[in-house]
Amino acid sequence: MKIEYVDGLLQTSLTLKYKGQPLTIDKLVIDTGASHTLLSADAVADIGVYFETGDEIVTAFGIGGEESCFRKTFDSIQLGNFNIENYKLDVGSLHEKLAINGLLGLDLLMKANIVLDLAGLVMYSRKEKD
Repeated sequence: MKIEYVDGLLQTSLTLKYKGQPLTIDKLVIDTGASHTLLSADAVADIGVYFETGDEIVTAFGIGGEESCFRKTFDSIQLGNFNIENYKLDVGSLHEKLAINGLLGLDLLMKANIVLDLAGLVMYSRKEKD
């Protein structure tokens, strides 16, 4: 899977489904310092992802301070050849100046057993190589 190097950040994309509707999200920053993947609420609004009563509220902490997010279960998430079903991701606001659609955090990177090849600007699931 291809990695883009944009403005000093590593970016990739993933495809997810929510209530049967597919969406590919580009401009996801690969963030090995983030414990959880965070998707921009704006990036997923078109497929009906929004806060609903009963959604778990979580707090994300980072350099910019803290931000409240909500957690949603997605039908499936595809990252390269890795696919996982019924997986929870955090959804919230990102700083408007960032021009990104989210952070790909350690939760999903480790679940997918991702290997980052920075020399080749590619990533792959270890399961793909074995």
